[in-house]
Amino acid sequence: FSGWSLDWINLAIGYLPYLDRFYAPADARSAFLAICDMASRNGAHILGIPRDNLPILARQDSKAPLWTAESPWTDVSQLRAMPGARKAILGFGATAFVAAEASDKLAAEDVAADAWVVNGLPLDAGRLEALFKQYPEGIVTIEDGLIGTPEKGIRGFAGLVRGAAHGKKIPLVHLGITDPRIAPSEGHLELWQYFGIDVPSAVAAVKSL
Repeated sequence: FSGWSLDWINLAIGYLPYLDRFYAPADARSAFLAICDMASRNGAHILGIPRDNLPILARQDSKAPLWTAESPWTDVSQLRAMPGARKAILGFGATAFVAAEASDKLAAEDVAADAWVVNGLPLDAGRLEALFKQYPEGIVTIEDGLIGTPEKGIRGFAGLVRGAAHGKKIPLVHLGITDPRIAPSEGHLELWQYFGIDVPSAVAAVKSL
């Protein structure tokens, strides 16, 4: 179904009890891997088709694509690994390139923050717990879907992370769509920028942890 539906992540989370996997590809290459993985498994699946103008994710120290046709599908993939990083940015699906660019910009300012792309749900058992231990100084999540507000309830991938972090002393900041009633709709990048789903906002979020 279309990623233009601002509630697409919440809809998919609602179906998770009935699904084997929900795939949220970050680019065309990860969509290929998701389709291959889906074809190799049994049960029901949902694939959130990525926009055709998303940049192809590249490895940290080269122009080589992050994934090849032989890469296995994984629930998360690390985009950036910065020495001594105790903070991280988790980009859900299409927002992964924002996480990578923000990590690079922070590194240029001597602020270490790793970047990960979340390729789908459910996450592997213990995944979030491991990330919480790896990044005790905080995590920023980014997604192009409705995340609500603390007053009205946090939802989406942000809600999953916040729920898993309950009772833990780990700082969290969530970037996403908060009030679609007042959102521009000419294009997804305009919408993202309006809600702070962009590199400057991600950099500021990491610094605020």
